[in-house]
Amino acid sequence: MGNSSLRAMLEQTGLIKNLQEWASLSSVKLRHAEDVPEVVFLDLSTGMGSEFLFAQELSKLRPSVHIIACTAKYETSPEFLLQAMRSGIRDFLQKPYNRIEIASLMHRLGGESAQPVKQAGAGRLMVVLGTKGGVGTSTIAVNLAVQLARIPGKKTVLLDLSRPMGDVAALLDLKPKFQVRDAVENVKRLDPTLFDGLLTAHKSGLQVLSGATQLEDWRDGSLPVIERIVEVAQQSFDYVVMDLGAFYSAEWERILQAAEVLLVSEADLPGLAKLDKHLRALSNLRVASNQLRLVINRWHRSDEEALAQIEIGMKMPVFARLPNNFKQVTEATVLGIPVAKAGDPLAEGFAKIAGKLAGTENAPARKKSRLGQFFSL
Repeated sequence: MGNSSLRAMLEQTGLIKNLQEWASLSSVKLRHAEDVPEVVFLDLSTGMGSEFLFAQELSKLRPSVHIIACTAKYETSPEFLLQAMRSGIRDFLQKPYNRIEIASLMHRLGGESAQPVKQAGAGRLMVVLGTKGGVGTSTIAVNLAVQLARIPGKKTVLLDLSRPMGDVAALLDLKPKFQVRDAVENVKRLDPTLFDGLLTAHKSGLQVLSGATQLEDWRDGSLPVIERIVEVAQQSFDYVVMDLGAFYSAEWERILQAAEVLLVSEADLPGLAKLDKHLRALSNLRVASNQLRLVINRWHRSDEEALAQIEIGMKMPVFARLPNNFKQVTEATVLGIPVAKAGDPLAEGFAKIAGKLAGTENAPARKKSRLGQFFSL
């Protein structure tokens, strides 16, 4: 730490059992996990440039270590924050130190270690899957997640796993500092605390793990890695919505079997032909029919005759019909912001989907915020 005032403030909290001070990074000899303390305060103001490497070594030896970076100024550079996060740093503390801030931080860390971790798999997983590209999968995932996030007492996260690159951040007008690549690269030490630091908050209360921005982001994105990300998300959130785009394969069997799958299609002939193929493929992956939710996007009343035949032939009811609203959707897409219109059938459709999935369909309606309603692509 190299700071007597920080040491005194830590001792005053009464929460420290054993306090160890290192004079310099070069003097530290760590070989085993037990050599690394539970919490490490790392001074970044020396300008030596080796602090991030040292933090990486600490994290490798003890992945659960909570590293707090001490800085002379408030750092806002995305490059700096990304480098810090990748090295294992979880919190920042600005000089000069504040006694109340130190006490609050240590009480928070003590509370996190004392609370039992929510069992993996507790959160409900909802996968939004398109029968083909361009059917509005990402926007349906966004709208569903926003509506779920508005349910009192429930926490919702949206995972943008659409390939090759995600659209969720643009549709929500977010400027994320981190994205799915950061979760993939740090999966070995991924826990709810680190995962929470990778998310971007939306005004609706929704938390978002933003999607890939370049093809290389998926280089290490194997299915075991994705499964671990989903597992950690389920530990902290009641609802985990996954935008899968139109991409999946036999390797996704375990994830799809554990999810409620919203299969998005249009009611035209090409769309319905694709729908039949996807239903057969999902059946081959042993995804039960009661896990599937058929969503017809850009619906028109003239589609009803074809849909009636589909319901009979495929023995599957249409879960939701989302009407077309091309003009407003185009404006929203161009501007990169949500568009709302009170009483719009499309916005009501998304609210009904969320209510049916969450079991709150007949609950008293909350007053809608103009920022809490979205439209389909």
